Amino acid sequence: MKPPSPIRALLWQSSLLLRMASFLVPKAQREEWYREWHAEVWHWIHFLHESGRLGATTKLELAKHLWGAFSDAAWRRWNREKFERALREKPRTARFCVSAIWVVLLVILIASGFAPSIRSSLSPLPFSQPDKLAQLSFHANYVHYPADTLFRLVTEWQAQSKTAQALAGYSWDTTSISTDRGALPVITARISSNFFEVLGNTAQAGRLFRSGDEHECRCIVISYDLWDIGFHRNPSVVGRRVEYYDGDSKIIGVLPRNFRFISPEISVWAVQSNVSKLNFATRTGAVLRLRPGVSLDSASTEFRKLTNDAGFRFVEAEITSLKSTVRQGMQMYVGFTLLALAGSALLLIGRFTRGGLAKANLSSRDRLRWWAFFALKTILLLALCSILSLEIPRRISLAFTGIVSPMTGPASTWLFLVSTILAVTWSFRDQTRRCRICLKRLGHEVYVGVSSYLLLEWWGTELVCPVGHGMLHVAEMKASWLEGDEWIPLDESWKQLFVEEPLNRQ
Repeated sequence: MKPPSPIRALLWQSSLLLRMASFLVPKAQREEWYREWHAEVWHWIHFLHESGRLGATTKLELAKHLWGAFSDAAWRRWNREKFERALREKPRTARFCVSAIWVVLLVILIASGFAPSIRSSLSPLPFSQPDKLAQLSFHANYVHYPADTLFRLVTEWQAQSKTAQALAGYSWDTTSISTDRGALPVITARISSNFFEVLGNTAQAGRLFRSGDEHECRCIVISYDLWDIGFHRNPSVVGRRVEYYDGDSKIIGVLPRNFRFISPEISVWAVQSNVSKLNFATRTGAVLRLRPGVSLDSASTEFRKLTNDAGFRFVEAEITSLKSTVRQGMQMYVGFTLLALAGSALLLIGRFTRGGLAKANLSSRDRLRWWAFFALKTILLLALCSILSLEIPRRISLAFTGIVSPMTGPASTWLFLVSTILAVTWSFRDQTRRCRICLKRLGHEVYVGVSSYLLLEWWGTELVCPVGHGMLHVAEMKASWLEGDEWIPLDESWKQLFVEEPLNRQ
């Protein structure tokens, strides 16, 4: 019987969807499945048409029903109960745990641009003979003085010094600069004209400062990041005049991408004598290129005397290797990461010394797998925390402000500390709730005892391995600090309870 013309298109569309869904059904059952669904839909459409109820609402209900055919066809091919069971059990496995951390780690690594800050910190220093470079810094908090005093004294110290071949001063502050993206707040550093000469650097574009620039031109050198973000890496930026501080300055050069000194957030370098008239002692210092054969101790002794003779404002002066100063931040992160890993391992050892792993009758292979999984999981989590804290605040700052904000460093440090503590805590807790044999996350949590008989508390909680290897008893009220979680292995008599019955396909 030929269907009425008003519903021919609807029947054709429904048949097409059912044909598409039928390809999910095993070939032996495909035609029978299609006939059943087609007959049901055919009668439904005719009934709606003949009763005058075929409208927008009923068509939407019919469409939802047709899309349900795809799930019904999929479950004809794959066992639904087995799939749902796997969906529940797979996340409990150690392999899923490690894989999930790997995926998150890779996503953050890609989102950060493959960790440029970490790669820069681990790459060779962009200085000529970095082992010969030292930094003179001051640690007198809240002490400030005219910055011109330091730059004047640096010239005098270079003439008097027998340990330093060359000296250059620096003094950093905050200001703003006009760019193609508008005015951006930046960290700027006033430096001696021979600063880059002492370090042994060259320019990415244009030139760097030379003797006399502090008097002959009002000029600046910008960082690679500012050139990229603020000027879109335009080569013609060299020679352009921009608003900087209370006037305009000419950009004469761009630093290489791998250049970094003390703070990677410094974006503008200048030699003008009127850039900063007053500054804190902790924001100033000098770089030294030591003479051949001169040690840091010799330079420290000499410059401690020179700074003391210069006046009270230069108390607490210190000479350190520039290489160690630049890498100090990364060394702190690595040191704290190793400390967190060692601390979590000691806590876990202490936890199982009082029971659990120590009393369990486990083979050497099981114990090795147990500790290897914990070490791998924790190392991946700590690596995740490091990349997250070092790269993401920087990317967020660039996205919202266009520059690397001065607050990025403190934000990264706090994020690293908090995330590391949370990661180690979770790893420790997750490890204590896993089967000692198969490393699956324990389930079937059951309270033991009668709460009203024990000061409104249960006697304990028992968690069972889903495969039946054993049971973990966690006491709610411990009699002493020596009492820990108890791992109770299950013998063969329990195995029948954990045998999975075969599931027949529908």
